Amino acid sequence: MGFVSPAQDYVEHRLDLNDLLIQNPTNTFRVDTPEGFVLVDSVARIKPGDMIAYQHLGYPMMGKMYTQAIITPDGEAIEGEALEDVIVLGKVTCEVLFMHDDTRPF
Repeated sequence: MGFVSPAQDYVEHRLDLNDLLIQNPTNTFRVDTPEGFVLVDSVARIKPGDMIAYQHLGYPMMGKMYTQAIITPDGEAIEGEALEDVIVLGKVTCEVLFMHDDTRPF
């Protein structure tokens, strides 16, 4: 039997990235990208200017959603009849980039 530590009031909880980065755990999934990965919330409300994950002709992609078009990272626009081939997967809520790159000097 011992006594209660006087430092008990100063104990901090460990940081949990799941709690910090994921708002809807049951509706959030991860999509790998060449630079790292993104977290996509499939039920978050999407408004113009938001980054989204989508499928175009069966390929997963990222882009910015606007009212009449989706702008790809290359700056091209998917609009008009081409939008019929797009399946929106959800809103990108977080992007995690890899820091290690073999091409960079140490």
